[in-house]
Amino acid sequence: MTLLTTEVKAENTRGYINPLNGKAVDLFIAVDESNAYMNSMQLGLMKTALNNIATELNPTGSNPFFGVYFYGATQAIDNVVPFKTGSAGSLKTYLEIKQYTKAQTSPSTLNMALGAVKQDCLTHCRPIVPRVTVVISNLPDYAARATIRQMEKDSGMTVIVVGIGSTATATIVNQLATYPAESYAIPVSTHYELIMASSHIGSTVSDVPRILNINNAVHIPTTTSGVYHTVQLNTHSYTTTNDMIIMFSSNCPTCSVFGSLSEHNPTRTNTVANTNRRSFFAYSGYPNSMHYFRVPKDTGRFFLSFLGNGMSGVYIWVDVFSLPNMLSSSTRIIQNMNLTKSNS
Repeated sequence: MTLLTTEVKAENTRGYINPLNGKAVDLFIAVDESNAYMNSMQLGLMKTALNNIATELNPTGSNPFFGVYFYGATQAIDNVVPFKTGSAGSLKTYLEIKQYTKAQTSPSTLNMALGAVKQDCLTHCRPIVPRVTVVISNLPDYAARATIRQMEKDSGMTVIVVGIGSTATATIVNQLATYPAESYAIPVSTHYELIMASSHIGSTVSDVPRILNINNAVHIPTTTSGVYHTVQLNTHSYTTTNDMIIMFSSNCPTCSVFGSLSEHNPTRTNTVANTNRRSFFAYSGYPNSMHYFRVPKDTGRFFLSFLGNGMSGVYIWVDVFSLPNMLSSSTRIIQNMNLTKSNS
């Protein structure tokens, strides 16, 4: 079995444009407006940062959906920008209406904001578009951790946590953010620094790979030569008790393949390429290739990239096998072979 797998290693990643995202993202932003940490001037700075993030994600030809949810002051969630808002200009118009809010008794919580996100995503999220929630808070609530993990599992959501100031401790921010925290936990010192970091936050959102459903082939009309095409797998339901084998198959045998547990954009500069390619031939005799990765149990996400070579009509497909089940199947095959021999 060792011969079929490649050990997964990784270093620091780098940002780049992923053709498989199609310049589209379903983005939800949850903003903590607790009066203890936000005054009217800081609300203005927050609006500027949100406008910058949206502008970063709305270049020519893009197709983003935005939704912005303020919590922590009013009792109910203030859905300032309704989800499915489709342009940075429209987001800016909605934000201009938002006024500073004095705190009410029993103010809304991050869990309540995430509940609104879950409901809107269930109704409106697109099936092949990356789903991202950005939480911005001076004091992120650890009680939301279970909700975030459930969103990751149920809907393939990636949660980026932006902590402002010393009250947003690295421990809490890292534990709330989607793994790897090196990419998705972003500390800033002040609201001014949040504005400076807004382009980086937008770029990080744009680099979140789309979810590739297991056993669901994806057709890529044309690959871009020299560019990495990246997807992520939601493996929560496959890795609760056993290690597993991930099989990546494509009809591009000359495309280099990379897999990582810790790099959300695995490339040759940060990840060991999988050189254990196995060839097979499809019905028409067209050469195909399979690559195998062994992944430990309790792994929630796995990231896969292949380096495009300009080929048209590429198909990619992923399957997952429980390692003990595979070994059990192999044992049964051997037992059946021995039984056949003994009866002959």
